[in-house]
This record gives sequence, C-alpha cells and structure tokens, in this order.
Amino acid sequence: MRVPLRWHRKGFTLVEIIIIVAVLAALAAVILVTYNGVQRRAADTQTRQTVADALKSLQLYYVIDKSYPSNIAGTEYAPPLSVAVTLYTNAPETPVYDNLTPDQNAQLFLNSCNGFMPITDGATTYNNACIYSGNNIHVKGTISSNVVIDGPAFSQTDFVLTCGAACNVAQADIIAKFVEQGGEFPIAVPKDGSPLPAPVSVTVGSAASDFCVEGRAAKFADIIYHAVPSSIGIQDGPCPPNPGFHYP
Repeated sequence: MRVPLRWHRKGFTLVEIIIIVAVLAALAAVILVTYNGVQRRAADTQTRQTVADALKSLQLYYVIDKSYPSNIAGTEYAPPLSVAVTLYTNAPETPVYDNLTPDQNAQLFLNSCNGFMPITDGATTYNNACIYSGNNIHVKGTISSNVVIDGPAFSQTDFVLTCGAACNVAQADIIAKFVEQGGEFPIAVPKDGSPLPAPVSVTVGSAASDFCVEGRAAKFADIIYHAVPSSIGIQDGPCPPNPGFHYP
C-alpha cells in the first residue's frame, strides 16, 4: 500500500519577511509624505483665504464706522477653527488704578489734563499745559483762557475752563479720563509730583485707526500670513513689529 505524499507549505524565510516589511515601510512613508503634502497645501490655501476674508470684513467695518474694531470679534467674521486669527491694532489703551494715595490721585489728574493739551480751535491755541503751582492748579493759556484753580483741594465743579466750546469739550474729556482711570474728586494739590503705581488693569478702546491682521495654520506653525490696510494682497509671514500696536 502506497502512502500518499503530503505537501507541507513552507513559511516565509527571515529574509523574505525583512523584504516585505521594508517594502511596506517604504509604501507607508510615501503615503504619509503624500498625505502630509496634501494637508499642508490645504492648510496654506485656507490660511491665506482666512486672512483675505478677515481683511475684507475689517474694510467693510471701516466703511460703516469710519474706524476699525479693537478685536476681530467686533466684526461679523468668524474665522475657522483651523486658523488662529489675531488682530493687532492701535486702539487706545487706558490704565486703571486703585487705592491711590492723595499725591498719586493728584498726579493722575495732572496726567489726564495734559493728555488733552493743547486746547485748540482752528489756528487758535487757548491752553497748553496743566501744572500744580503752590496750592493751586494752573491751566496755562492766553489772557482769556488762563485758569488758576485755588487749592489746597478742589472738586469736580471747581475745575472750569473758560475758552468756550473747545474748552467745554476738553474739560469734559479730562474729567471723564481721570474718573475712568480710577481717579477721585476732591483732589488734594500736592507739593511734589508722585509716580503712579502699576495699573491694576488696562482697558482697550473700541476704535482703532490702523491694524495688522494675522492668520496662523493650527497644524503647521510655519504657515503664517498677514495683511494691513495699505497692503496689496496678502503678505507672507507674521505681522511686522510695531510698538504702536497691541493685542487685543
């Protein structure tokens, strides 16, 4: 009786396994590079388009409000989550103080007052400086607008400028700025100036006259574009340094 032959299937040799693994690894690398390239091109296109859309939104905002917002959220544009959009503007910053000493409070008022000097109307200059002199506050000006307010303390109603409409506006602005920054009436006139402490917070105005908007791809740190009001098209790279700009 003949016994039938049995064929046993041999497994892969070590060399064959190594070759197969190497081929699969090479294919995976090619696929990964191709996939990353596709993703990168898509991110680049979307980032550039996002900055372009943000720029259009800011330009439209200016047409309506004659100023730019201090935050991109002030427009109706909502950027995609895959692009980080930052708006740098020159919107005015106002430091806010707390627990000022009487001398610091007086210094804050002096700073606020000089912040709106000189007071002009057309070609006419009425007042040009605020100083403390002795026990008084002196708002230097012309014969008709020179004001000396007697101390050693004065209230809000004591601070009156006398050059007409231009002074009425400046007077209201000075008082509003002083109060906004944490100043309080009455003000005790100091004998010497007093440096202000660090502010407890900084408020940013809602209107700006200039900006730079920047977009960064979330997955690719080197994909960055920016635009400014005067630029033609979208520019490569981040917003250039500008000491007059801040975020938000």
